[in-house]
Amino acid sequence: MTDDRTQTRQLYQLQAEFCRVLADPTRIEILELLAEGPLPVKRLVELTGQRQAKISQHLAIMRQLGVVQAERVGTEMHYSLTDRRILEACHLTRAILIDQLACRGSWATQLREQIPVGSTPVTDTAE
Repeated sequence: MTDDRTQTRQLYQLQAEFCRVLADPTRIEILELLAEGPLPVKRLVELTGQRQAKISQHLAIMRQLGVVQAERVGTEMHYSLTDRRILEACHLTRAILIDQLACRGSWATQLREQIPVGSTPVTDTAE
């Protein structure tokens, strides 16, 4: 029983580390940009408006935890998602957040109109 508890706690620790990697607005933006397919670092810099050093640092962190993968194409490094479910998880948490904000007022209505929740279908599980 103790071994099971230890393994479960280790899994919780790994899950928390994984969630911490995703808990950054720039990283979430990078994930959204990579949803359409691999992009070179230079293009990610252009699309985000961030410095190359900052984007490279974020990509290194996400690569270290297996969120993105890199492939050399000529002289450029192209990054892509390792698993599309990561993006689906981001879309799901965003949908939950927007639903919670909807309970608080019209700001969420404006968000729903301006920011796409994503293509992941979300069903209401509350009954």
